Amino acid sequence: MSLLTVENLRMQFGGLVAVDNVNFSLGEKEIAAIIGPNGAGKTTVFNCISGFYRPSAGRVTLAGEDITGLPSHHIAKKGLTRTFQNIRLFRDMTVLENLLIARHNRLNTGYLSGILHSRAYRASERAAKERAATWLDTFELRAFANHEAGSLAYGQQRRLEIARCMMTEPRVLILDEPAAGLNPQETAALVTLIETLRDRHGISVLLIEHDMSLIMRVSEHIMVMEYGRPIAYGSPDDIRNNPEVVRAYLGES
Repeated sequence: MSLLTVENLRMQFGGLVAVDNVNFSLGEKEIAAIIGPNGAGKTTVFNCISGFYRPSAGRVTLAGEDITGLPSHHIAKKGLTRTFQNIRLFRDMTVLENLLIARHNRLNTGYLSGILHSRAYRASERAAKERAATWLDTFELRAFANHEAGSLAYGQQRRLEIARCMMTEPRVLILDEPAAGLNPQETAALVTLIETLRDRHGISVLLIEHDMSLIMRVSEHIMVMEYGRPIAYGSPDDIRNNPEVVRAYLGES
C-alpha cells in the first residue's frame, strides 16, 4: 500500500520549468531514493512534497490525504518531515533543547497552561523528555545531551538533525543528502541507522544522496532524474544496468 504518492508533479519558476511529470510512490516501511546529476531537480521535488514550495501542478497525498501545497509545519503534523542539505540546528542550544523544541507542535497544551505550569503541561513536558531520551540513546547522543549543538562533530550534528525529525513522530522521513561530509565509517553507521528506523520504528524513508554505494545498499526503489524529469525507476539492479542512467551520469561514449 502506498503511504506517499506523487502524481504529475510540476514546478515552474516564471518561464523556467524546474520539475515536470514526476510520478512515484513510497510504501509503508519502504526506503527509496531519488538520484541524478546536480541540477536535476531532486531538491525541488523534496521542497514540493514537504511544503516549502507550492507545486505549479500535480498532487501529493500522504496516507490518502491530499497535502499538496500545505505549509511545511502542517505537513509535519500530518506525519512527513525532512532534513536539509545544510544542517539547520540551533547551534547555541543544547542537544536536548534541540530535540525538545521540535516537539512543540505535538504538545496538547495551550499558552495559558504553559504559563501556569498546569498538570497537563507538566505531563506533556515529561513525555517530551522521555521521548527525547529514547532518541538520544538510539542516535548515540545521550552523552552530549547538555552540550551545545554547535560543539558536536559534524557527523554527530547530522545524527542530531535526524533525531530532531523523529521527535515529531513522522511516518515518512525525507533525508536530503544525509551522508554529505561523512567519512566511510560514519556513512556505514548511517546506513544501519536508516535501516533501524524502518525495521524497528516502522518509518518510511525517502532520500537524495550522491553516495551511490549507500543508495544501492539501502534503497528498495530508485528514481533517476535528469533536467527536471524522471528517466528511470526501478530496483537498484534495474538502475545499475540502465543505459539511460549510465548516459546521464557518464555521458555518451
